[in-house]
Amino acid sequence: MEKSKNKLPVFCLGMYPACRENEPFYMIRLEDLAKTVDGVDRPHSHSFYMLMIVLNGSGKHHIDLHSYDIEKGQVYFLSPGQVHSWELSDDIAGYSLFFESNFLTNQYPERLYTYSFFNSKGLSPLIKLEDEAELISLLFHQAYSEFENHQARRNQVILSFLNILLEKADRIYLKQFSDHTYLPGHALVQRYEQEIDRHYRSHKEVMYYAGLLSVSPNHLNFLCKSVLGKTASQLIYERIGMEAQRLLVHTGVAIKEVATALNFEDPSYFNRFFKKQFGMSPSEFKQIS
Repeated sequence: MEKSKNKLPVFCLGMYPACRENEPFYMIRLEDLAKTVDGVDRPHSHSFYMLMIVLNGSGKHHIDLHSYDIEKGQVYFLSPGQVHSWELSDDIAGYSLFFESNFLTNQYPERLYTYSFFNSKGLSPLIKLEDEAELISLLFHQAYSEFENHQARRNQVILSFLNILLEKADRIYLKQFSDHTYLPGHALVQRYEQEIDRHYRSHKEVMYYAGLLSVSPNHLNFLCKSVLGKTASQLIYERIGMEAQRLLVHTGVAIKEVATALNFEDPSYFNRFFKKQFGMSPSEFKQIS
C-alpha cells in the first residue's frame, strides 16, 4: 500500500491475502474483506478496477464526495484513483472482483473504454439488480469458485466470467440510465480521461494527451464537446480539481501542501484555480466539508 502524508493510501492487488505475485485479478467475499484487510473502512483508492455485488446486509459506501446507502442487489463499479470507504453491517455478504486494466485490454483492447460505469464522471457508480439478480449473483459465485480452485486455464475462465459480467452490467446500466446514449468517439474520450488520470499532476496541456492518443488537439476538443459537452481543457481542470477536493477533505494537510502535491509552484495560483473551478477558496471549501 502506497502512502505519504499528502497522499491517500493506494491499495494494490499484492496487498490482499494469498494474492499470487503478478496475478492481474483477485476476488474476496465482502464478509471477509473487513476482517482481513486493514484500512478498507477508511478513505483510500485502488490501482485497479473493482466490481462489487451486495447479496445481503446494509451500510454506507462513500465514493469521492458522495455517499450511497448499501442495499441487497446492488453492484458497484470503481475505477483506479477513485477514493472510497465504507461502513458495513455485521450481516454483510457479497463479492468483490478486482482486476488490472491489462487483464481485460490484452484480450479486448478497446472494451474497457466503452463502459460508462468505469468513468469517474459517469451518471452513477452502481446499478440495482431486479430480474437479473439471480443470474448476476450466480456469475459472481462461479467466478469466485474458479478463483479459489486454481484449476487449469483458471485465468482464461475468470476472464470469461469478467467479460460476461461487464457486458450484462452494461446492458442493465444503459437500461437504468436510458437517457445516456453512446456517441461516436465515446471510447476515445474515455481513453483520454484515463490518460488524464495517469498524468494530470505532471501534464496539464491538451497537446500532450492528443499526442498520446494520436489525434490533433482540435479533433480531441471536438470529440469532448460532442460526447460530454465540455472542452478537452475542462476535463483536465476538473480532474485536478477533484483531486484537490479529495486531498482537502481526506488528508487534513495544509493548502500549501495540496498545491505542491498537484505541482502548482505558486500556492496563490492554486487558490485562484480552485476558486475558478468551484466558486470558493480552498479554505472556504475545507470549512464546509
